[in-house]
Amino acid sequence: MSLPGNQLRALREVNPEARVLDEGGVTYVFLPKQPIQVAEQWRVMDALLCPNKHSGYDTRLFLDQPIKQRAANWTEHVILGRSWHTFSWNGVSPAQPLMQILLAHLAVLR
Repeated sequence: MSLPGNQLRALREVNPEARVLDEGGVTYVFLPKQPIQVAEQWRVMDALLCPNKHSGYDTRLFLDQPIKQRAANWTEHVILGRSWHTFSWNGVSPAQPLMQILLAHLAVLR
C-alpha cells in the first residue's frame, strides 16, 4: 500500500519521526515517542498505525503497552519483530486521511 506524501507530512507535524514500514504486504506508520492523552494525563509511547485491514478490523492502532483503564479487549501482536498491543475498536475507515485515522483511534483513550 502506498501512502500519499501529503498525508505522511501531516503526521510528521505531530510526530516528526513518523515513517512508513512494511511487513508481509501490510503498510504501517511507525510513530516513535508519540504523545497520547489518557484521560487527563499525557503519556509518551511508541505507536504503530495500520491504515488498512488488520486482524478483522478496518484500521488498527498498536501501542507498545496496553492502557487497560481506557479501552477494552486488548490483544497482543508481534509486528516487525516487536510486541504491540491493540484494543477492540472497529469502524475507523481507511478512506480517511492518516491524521483522521490516528485521531479516531486516540479518541477512545481520552
